[in-house]
Amino acid sequence: MAEQIELEGEVLLGFVTDTATRVEELRGPGAPPVRRVIDIGSGPGVGTCELARLFPHAQVIAVDSSPALLDRAKQRAAEHGLEARISTHVAELPGGLEGLGQADVIWASMSLHHIGDEVAVLRLLRELLDPYGLLAVAELAEPMRVLPDDLDVGRPGLTDRLDGAGTTWFAGMREGLTDSVDSTDLGSMLSSAGLEVVSSRLARERLNAPLSNDARRLVLGHLRRIRDQFVDHLVDDDLHALDLLTDAENPRSVVHRSDVFVAASRQIMIARPIDT
Repeated sequence: MAEQIELEGEVLLGFVTDTATRVEELRGPGAPPVRRVIDIGSGPGVGTCELARLFPHAQVIAVDSSPALLDRAKQRAAEHGLEARISTHVAELPGGLEGLGQADVIWASMSLHHIGDEVAVLRLLRELLDPYGLLAVAELAEPMRVLPDDLDVGRPGLTDRLDGAGTTWFAGMREGLTDSVDSTDLGSMLSSAGLEVVSSRLARERLNAPLSNDARRLVLGHLRRIRDQFVDHLVDDDLHALDLLTDAENPRSVVHRSDVFVAASRQIMIARPIDT
């Protein structure tokens, strides 16, 4: 998954860039420079390096449960000349956050939903914030779409069925997490954790055809991943259609099609501790 995670981060980097810009606006023109940033669920460090670029006076800590991904984050930092300002920390949330120290900014992108008790970990992140610090959380808003509705492969309505399978898979994933608690809306969970939402937006990124090579690779990897994840939630006809679409030798594969695109979205909320 490392290559796919890295590719998705690069193609959809605008979510990080735009949110960091909004964080700076909320801090105000008189605020001191951001000195410490924690990137929760950093993966291979694509967003981590962008945060270091956008907050040039900050030390940035990449936090992830995978040592292998954190090794890649170190490599990426070195490739960008940022190794002096980026460090890594292995943590299996909600544990492992001890000793990180206070931060001016915490960025948690697509990581919260992998934790059984989301409010509990938000409380822990709140404790890591400087009294005037900001927490930015990005979670999936709508399923990523990459295929046209009038697809000439399989039965009509494949994209809608993929969305339905994704909803079922996600619910099962959540139920299987340790100490799993039913999710509520993100704003309510932030409030329950003692945080005040100061900015909320539905962010969208759309890449239209013809796609770049990287974006096309993202589409291919995305369909292969969901084919594996949703195998128990799709009928054979739909699995066959996905096999055809991801077969690089087939002329109707997304490798060769001219009508594939990328439409991704995130619910992004920025919050601060209520008692500041």
